[in-house]
Amino acid sequence: MTWKDVRYEIADKLFNGAMDEAFRQGQHSGLEYASRKIGFAVRNLDTKIMTKTQRIGYDASMTAIAEAKKEIMIKTGVTL
Repeated sequence: MTWKDVRYEIADKLFNGAMDEAFRQGQHSGLEYASRKIGFAVRNLDTKIMTKTQRIGYDASMTAIAEAKKEIMIKTGVTL
């Protein structure tokens, strides 16, 4: 076992709860940011210049995003 391993073991014993909480907060922030960024990018597409096929794909992607957001909120508790 190296000194680096010992330091990590000590930190894990002392700060385990705090590190877990910080990790969860980071996950929630990342989920929230990614979801908002993707939803915003898709919503801001100019649908007026889309073909019928593109519009069908756009509508399907909006439905998929809405369903994914619901699932993310249920599983993680993140409000999107």
